[in-house]
Amino acid sequence: MNTIAAQTSRIPRVVLIVLVALVAAFALLMVVRSGVLGGSDSGAASVTKPLPATSSAAAAAAHAGATTPAVPARPAVVLLPGLPSSVAHALRYSKVTVVTVYVGQAAGDRASVAEARKGARAAGAGFVAVNVGSDKQAAGIAKFAGEISSPSTLVVRRPGKIVMQFSGPVENAIVQQAAHNAGARR
Repeated sequence: MNTIAAQTSRIPRVVLIVLVALVAAFALLMVVRSGVLGGSDSGAASVTKPLPATSSAAAAAAHAGATTPAVPARPAVVLLPGLPSSVAHALRYSKVTVVTVYVGQAAGDRASVAEARKGARAAGAGFVAVNVGSDKQAAGIAKFAGEISSPSTLVVRRPGKIVMQFSGPVENAIVQQAAHNAGARR
């Protein structure tokens, strides 16, 4: 048996195993660096601070090397005090909100709520249905809107001002037009 030939046949296997391991390690490194597994392009995590809300050229020049552009902060929504929580929540996300006051047990009130919801959706306004069958909700809405009957529909614009009030059932086209006139989708 030829010993030189036996030894040379093992070397390519070892080299092949080492090459496969190196290629796998390189592929893993590239995946990690590209961010697929949570890494970054620079190999080390870089921390960038948001730009301050100033317009000075010096501040902009100091942060010119930042890797991510600063996103301007959205101004906080300021609402009037004393708003019912459901109305305040809706006004945080929508400039105009349609509020329907109803009694849960009344059969005609459900149709009124459905019409108001359709009108608000068509106008791009927020929508809140308040059941005044609950004493807590009735007290909150009475503080906000005064004494109103059921069913009633209110169109409320930020910061919490009632711009339109309808007593009784209202068609969805009227609610849509009132919400649009109040500034919905503008």
